[in-house]
Amino acid sequence: MKKINFKIDSSLEIPLYKQIRNELEQWVSAGKLQPGDQLPSINKVAGEFKLAQGTVIRAYDELKELGIISSKQGKGYFISDADIILHHRIFLLFDRISAFKEILYESFRNEFDEKTDIQVFFHHYDIRRFEKLVRENRGKFSHYVLMPHLNGNAQKSIGLLPETKVILIDNLPDYLKTNLKAVYQNFYGDIYHALKQNVQQIKKYDAVNLSLSENKFQFVPNGIRKGFAAFCSEFQISHKIIQRISKANLNENELYIIFDDGELLNTLKLIQKKGWKLKENIGIISFDETPMKELLAGGISVLSTDFEQMGKTAADMVKGKINGQIANPFHFIDRESF
Repeated sequence: MKKINFKIDSSLEIPLYKQIRNELEQWVSAGKLQPGDQLPSINKVAGEFKLAQGTVIRAYDELKELGIISSKQGKGYFISDADIILHHRIFLLFDRISAFKEILYESFRNEFDEKTDIQVFFHHYDIRRFEKLVRENRGKFSHYVLMPHLNGNAQKSIGLLPETKVILIDNLPDYLKTNLKAVYQNFYGDIYHALKQNVQQIKKYDAVNLSLSENKFQFVPNGIRKGFAAFCSEFQISHKIIQRISKANLNENELYIIFDDGELLNTLKLIQKKGWKLKENIGIISFDETPMKELLAGGISVLSTDFEQMGKTAADMVKGKINGQIANPFHFIDRESF
């Protein structure tokens, strides 16, 4: 049995059972403990560090749930024989289900084998639900992959999780720009530069409208508004930010950049009723690429991050192949609607 010198500090805010668990995880990750190595008994750890047996039991139980240790009747606790470095239990927290989230999920899922357990949750832009899910699941997973699209500050709840186990995806709020790993969209820069690359084509329209359709089931990053406004101001383009497109404000020879897919379909119906043709009478650009948009109405032009690449990068961060904060690739896809 290897001698393990636990670093336990009762003055810290971190619970004692979690300090034990974290210590053992770090020993395993560093290779100081190998599959088959026996751990000190619950009584030995409790006696040596003057802890309640329940504290040690909870630490060992959580490590068993994570697959890091196993127990043998009458013999004690051992480091699992499975390759625990390669097999993970992942908490994946999305905002809501959508076509491009499915692309992101499939890309992420495909980077792991069948022994990896990925459990998906949704917060629906509700910060209270986000915080509740994080609290209830801390300590139960090897990694936490979070999409913090929220109208509120989630720093406190995310701070409950071990920093090395958290990966942020799609959004990196200003209040979370710490050492957390992240693969994110640069919302301001992405829309600004994509529109700038197409400024001559955009200028053929009388005005440009950004339709956001915000409601409690939709989160629109503020960087999108600011990047759009900065572009239009720099190139002196008449523009508006509107909440919803209706027959009353759908104008010929104007360009509409549409954030919500439901709003996109409603707008296409209005255009059809008017007998207009895309690219001739009116321009449409949508956010977020999906297979449907390649075919819809002859092809819809799209501003989109590369969700497939985002999934792959997040998976590599879980595996420890990539660290840091990485801006995800962003593309403008020009089709017959613009």
